[in-house]
Amino acid sequence: MAKSEPPQPKRPRKPILGYTVGDIPYELMAVVRIEWYRKGVAYEVEEYQIEECPDARAQFHYIVGTALKQGADVAVLTQYEPAALGVEE
Repeated sequence: MAKSEPPQPKRPRKPILGYTVGDIPYELMAVVRIEWYRKGVAYEVEEYQIEECPDARAQFHYIVGTALKQGADVAVLTQYEPAALGVEE
């Protein structure tokens, strides 16, 4: 009897960054939604409202960068163009 090969592991899913420039309340720099996955299935959604303040850009980079590095999908709604926040297209 021929030995069957073990199933190949699934490739890890590639996180997605969605970026939308639109109207939000003036006191907010961005609204960030993070969708977490486990075994390829979404299981949790978080939302952050980043207020305009001196460290808002640092907060944005930390939240978005950490989520993407950990494999989550991220959706951003902001009034700023991507280049203004250091997001590469």
